Amino acid sequence: MSNAFIKFTTDCGIARRHTTRNRPQQNGVAERANRTMSDDITAMLSELRLPASFWGEALSAQIHIWNRLPTSSLKGMTPFEAWFKQKPDVSHLHVWGCLAYVFVQKDKRKSLQPHMEQCIFVGYPSGYKGYKFYNPKTKKFIISECAKFDERMFPGLSGITASTKIDLTVAGQKPLSDPPPSAIMLDFGGDNDNDDAPRPAPLPPQAVSPPGTPPQPPTPDLPSESPSPPSAPPLPLPQSSSGPRPSPSVSSSSSDAPRRTTHIS
Repeated sequence: MSNAFIKFTTDCGIARRHTTRNRPQQNGVAERANRTMSDDITAMLSELRLPASFWGEALSAQIHIWNRLPTSSLKGMTPFEAWFKQKPDVSHLHVWGCLAYVFVQKDKRKSLQPHMEQCIFVGYPSGYKGYKFYNPKTKKFIISECAKFDERMFPGLSGITASTKIDLTVAGQKPLSDPPPSAIMLDFGGDNDNDDAPRPAPLPPQAVSPPGTPPQPPTPDLPSESPSPPSAPPLPLPQSSSGPRPSPSVSSSSSDAPRRTTHIS
């Protein structure tokens, strides 16, 4: 503890109370707040793929938002309202680490150069009516009030690399095996062609009509003719026991008389 701090507390009438050695649980409120801030900035840096050197910017933005959130220690108000006696304005808040297009002032650019530059939003600077950005190309911080935020994009500074192999199999199921060597792998991208892989057999060539021949309509596929079954022999007519039936006879008296036909059964 420095002499300047001791003099300051003595002049202000502040009584200092110290915890014993290696007992942080005696100051539980402050230790819990430190743990919450540490967890928040760790998640922010990891999610937005920013290096640990940005921990100060992340902590400043986290406290700026934390003071404007309700807390159980203050009934019906936020820490900002309890200190400044007015409700906080949250219309200026944006997602930390998102992509931002910052306006380049006229004296900072030449003719026919872009009027905007892509930056990363990193916080709310104290004492300024603006935002703080980081330009990955120039590696400089910028404070500006004129910017367009794209809260769907988070460029970060480090790429995504797979360091460990992730097992996606469900517990209790057999792991997926590699395809057999004889399987045909299709490459739809066209960038990893394997010329040694077996190719399917080409289709036979089709007959091509000479030029100038009108197109012929397609011939419908006719069903194949199956041999008809042999016809059964005719059945014999039944014969009466009294002998064959007499044939019918027709009699007529004259050409002028009407004809009459008699059927004899």
